[in-house]
Amino acid sequence: MSEAGKVWAWIVGVLLVLGVGVFLGKLVLFPSHVANKAVDTAYGVTDKTLNADNALTNYEKFKDLYNGAKAQVMNIQNTKKSMADLKATYGVPTTWTKDVRDQQAFLQQNLDGYMMQYQSLVKEYNADSSKLNRNLFKDKNLPAELPLDYTQLQ
Repeated sequence: MSEAGKVWAWIVGVLLVLGVGVFLGKLVLFPSHVANKAVDTAYGVTDKTLNADNALTNYEKFKDLYNGAKAQVMNIQNTKKSMADLKATYGVPTTWTKDVRDQQAFLQQNLDGYMMQYQSLVKEYNADSSKLNRNLFKDKNLPAELPLDYTQLQ
């Protein structure tokens, strides 16, 4: 083999050894890299969770959801009262005029909407209440969960 061939063989050999060395180094240090990323991620989650703005936002969200659910209960009760008053005033539904039937249909649609809105608020409140990073900021005077049955909300 010529002198130039020996130099090229030596260069290729050194590069091959360096490449294998770097690969083995990364393989050995990979668990440390993963652990470091996990610590960074945990720190980031903790930092974001305990951030003052986040704490206030979550506190307010629970209050808003609870008060929104209570408002929907009032809407449901008022609409049911209006429907009962309509029946008391106009008697048997088969004798109602078109205007009275339209008013009853309007009230029923509103009632259905209020019921769906109540269920949506309850679902969101209960879901957030079950999350540790949200539940930390819930007022201790608020219930752990809201009932699905609006008549049981206190």
